[in-house]
Amino acid sequence: MVRIPSRPPLAIFIAFFVDCRATTSLTTMGHGQMDLALLQSRHGSCAVMNRLASSGRRWRMLALVACSASTLAQNPNSPASSPQANAVAGSQFRTLRSVSGGSGHEANGRFVMDDPRSVFLAGKDAKVIVYFEWEGPLGPHHFEGLWKSPEGKIVVISDFRYEAKAKQFSGYWTMLLSDSTPSGEWTLEARIDGELGGSHSFVITGSPSAAAAAVAPPPRQPLATSDLYKQVLDASAIVEKLTADGSLLDRSSGFWIGNDTLLTAFEALDGAASLRILSPDGTRTVTDQVLAWSRWQDWALLSVPRAKGPFLKRATNSMNVGDHCVFLEIGASGSRLTDGTITGKNTFPRAGERFLVASAATATSIGGPLLDDFGDYVGIIGGTVLPGATAMRMLNLLGDSPSAKGGPAIYENGAMAVPISLVPNTPSTSAKTSLAELDRRGEFLAPVTKSGLIGFAQLAVASGKGANRINAPHEYRWIFSRREGHATVFVNWQPTSKAKGKAILRVFDSDNRKVAESKPDNLNLSPGNFLASSWDVPVENFAPAIYRVEISFGEQVAWRDFFRVTD
Repeated sequence: MVRIPSRPPLAIFIAFFVDCRATTSLTTMGHGQMDLALLQSRHGSCAVMNRLASSGRRWRMLALVACSASTLAQNPNSPASSPQANAVAGSQFRTLRSVSGGSGHEANGRFVMDDPRSVFLAGKDAKVIVYFEWEGPLGPHHFEGLWKSPEGKIVVISDFRYEAKAKQFSGYWTMLLSDSTPSGEWTLEARIDGELGGSHSFVITGSPSAAAAAVAPPPRQPLATSDLYKQVLDASAIVEKLTADGSLLDRSSGFWIGNDTLLTAFEALDGAASLRILSPDGTRTVTDQVLAWSRWQDWALLSVPRAKGPFLKRATNSMNVGDHCVFLEIGASGSRLTDGTITGKNTFPRAGERFLVASAATATSIGGPLLDDFGDYVGIIGGTVLPGATAMRMLNLLGDSPSAKGGPAIYENGAMAVPISLVPNTPSTSAKTSLAELDRRGEFLAPVTKSGLIGFAQLAVASGKGANRINAPHEYRWIFSRREGHATVFVNWQPTSKAKGKAILRVFDSDNRKVAESKPDNLNLSPGNFLASSWDVPVENFAPAIYRVEISFGEQVAWRDFFRVTD
């Protein structure tokens, strides 16, 4: 199964012979089911043989593994070749490419695919060979190959362990074909140490036996509104963002996509020390483990152990403008289905594609699923295009909204959603990363925990110019030209209890790098005593872009906003 650089060129062959039936839904080749036979070569190792059987039409599969000293000589531009060259966030392994074909041979220690292709004819072609290349760490690894039938069922899992001697390794599996091999799109999914190691799909056509027995399934019907509501409600959860001392920072949504996997927006966990998951059955689970995430694309997969429960399925069809969708709006009165029809699409630098949906979303609805009429999830509600900022607020800044320039307030009715195409399929067994580690890497923004000290804060243009400039707001806005020289932040302090400390204003770019900082302002605050502060922000020194401005009191953030600088 795995090709490793070593000498001599052809060191090891490991073969799995399987005789199973086409109706088998899942067959796991565990050690308890195997008849083991040790085959010796002058370089060592073994071969494992196993024969499986169940009711129904029979077909044969051969999973063949080859190890040798060099990478395979293969044309990466062939139509059957898949140059994947990617890795799931947090994974140790990188899939370089995969290719399928009907025949191949060893030549000078290299495996050559003779006829790379992705379509095979049952009854004429004798076999299908699927080959992978990977890059990963050295050392012992556990390899698994999962063959999935056109019905999407895993019919065979073959596994073994091997120690990688170099960072790049490769290998192939072979499936024997017969007249009874089911026609349709097959997939071989490779896993290494439980992590996804790539997948490769191919098509088998012209199976006389399978065609004769096949019965076209009835067309799938949309769910009734009541069924749709129950399905999404049962599979949704509330995500509570907690501080290190367990205090509640914010509440968002999430939804189960597997028994132990919860999908949500990245903003639902940004700045959290831990997360408390509230399930519909009343179960409360605290976690700090993340399977995969994207700060800019605004999604995160959480590892949340739970007893078996309902979860949503991923939609397989692409969505277009005008397609009817719904999402769960969560408010003070409860949860209700809301129109989420896709009314537009947009693509943003670094953040990627976003759906524009018909209805506005409450803060607690962020991270919930956008569903099609069949109850499958097609996106994630939220979709901010700048980490730490609300999605619709960023549209005002990016779209030159009059209100952002000091004109009349204009509120956009709608919300955004992250298309599910941006979220990779990630096994629940993938490596996990703690929230503390995300914070250490600079993925998080510090939470706003001292907002109770401030009664009002706003970016504005100050009255007057030069020496006659008055320290009072003239025009509130969030877009400033470099030619204006300065923007000003005005703050009215209205604490509910006594507080003494240093107030500092800081400005950060979109990569969370500090670009400006004020001198500390020593404040002695008390209830009932009015106190105002202001800071100048030298926008003339900033490149055109969007920036984040924060006021901290002591070591904690008391206020945060965003503004845009233009030429």
